[in-house]
Amino acid sequence: MNKIFLKIILVSFGIFLVSGCQRDDLCPASTDTTPLLIIKFFDIEEPEETRSPTNLRVWDRERDTILLDRVNVDSIAIPLKTFEDNTEYAFTINAREIDEDEDEDGDDPNILIPNTDILRFTYGREQVYVNRACAYKVIYADLRLNIDSGDDEAWIQTYTIEQTEVEDETNRHISIFY
Repeated sequence: MNKIFLKIILVSFGIFLVSGCQRDDLCPASTDTTPLLIIKFFDIEEPEETRSPTNLRVWDRERDTILLDRVNVDSIAIPLKTFEDNTEYAFTINAREIDEDEDEDGDDPNILIPNTDILRFTYGREQVYVNRACAYKVIYADLRLNIDSGDDEAWIQTYTIEQTEVEDETNRHISIFY
């Protein structure tokens, strides 16, 4: 009887130990994590019409990293910093290839002149617990934008902040008109 009782206890203890185990926790791609900022471009003359900037380059000057290089799309998704309350990017239209020589005297009418505006995004941040596998995500509140054209003539004429809260990537957050 002692052997049967001991086996029952060992089997019960084994079942108890195994039931506490879970599969490896991986954050599934379908889980909402820190959202990207969605920007859509529009024609200043026809504000309802989308417009793709020619050879748009988005460059993080602080990290010397190009996020997007010479894209021709009417909508982009870019990250905001999760450990600071501001992010700054250089948006250049008519960007040339990195190793392409510039037409220094500017006499070729077929060469588009690059033009850069600096966009500074400011916001508040809130960390939200997602789950054990994904940990936390950051959502952004009170989104604001300041544009500096520097010495160039501004290519971005105006903008509209469509959503001041950046919680997901379902709709655009900013509309840029040029």
